[in-house]
Amino acid sequence: MHTFHKILAFLGILIGASALIVFRIQIIARCGELATELRSIFGRRIQLNADFTEDLEAGLTSRNFDISSHNEGDQRKGLNDEAKTEIKMIMKRDKVNFDQARLLHAQEKFGRNRIAADGTPLDPKAVIFGRT
Repeated sequence: MHTFHKILAFLGILIGASALIVFRIQIIARCGELATELRSIFGRRIQLNADFTEDLEAGLTSRNFDISSHNEGDQRKGLNDEAKTEIKMIMKRDKVNFDQARLLHAQEKFGRNRIAADGTPLDPKAVIFGRT
């Protein structure tokens, strides 16, 4: 019976090690997120430039656009007022999150400036090199 337990333990360790190898990137990313959360709870508080506080409270932040990290020395007076207003309107109108609203805002701005969604100009006189 001891041999069966040893084999079972060995298989468990082997499966666990394999899972760590396969999912190491996700595990490392999650550990970084947890460390950030723990630092904010048990120690270093977020040092936020006061001009960005309103933007943070309005939900104009995300994992992809984090205005709370490394913001203390930022000399800007918050996010661009015109863009903030437009993004808030898009969030409300389309019922989307901040990242989706930023994408829609950029696409709308591209359209107003005669630029395709992929970043190429729509001007018929534009010459584009390297296209296949």
